[in-house]
Amino acid sequence: MSEGYLDERLIGQQFTITLADLLDGVSFYGIYYNLRATTSLHVGDLVEVVATTPHGLTVKIVVSHQQGD
Repeated sequence: MSEGYLDERLIGQQFTITLADLLDGVSFYGIYYNLRATTSLHVGDLVEVVATTPHGLTVKIVVSHQQGD
C-alpha cells in the first residue's frame, strides 16, 4: 500500500461540519485532518473532500447550512 493511499480514499467523502470539526479537525479511521476550503465553513454545512495534502483535507461546500434558512 503506497503512502497517501488512505488519504486519497477520502476524496469524494461527504460529511456535515460540526463545531468539533472546525476547532479540532475531522477524524477518519482514527486520523485527525485539518480542513481547508476556499470559502468559510460553518457548522451544518455538508461538504465533500476534493483533495488531500500532507497538511490536511481540502473540502468544498455541497450544501450550505444557510440554504435551509
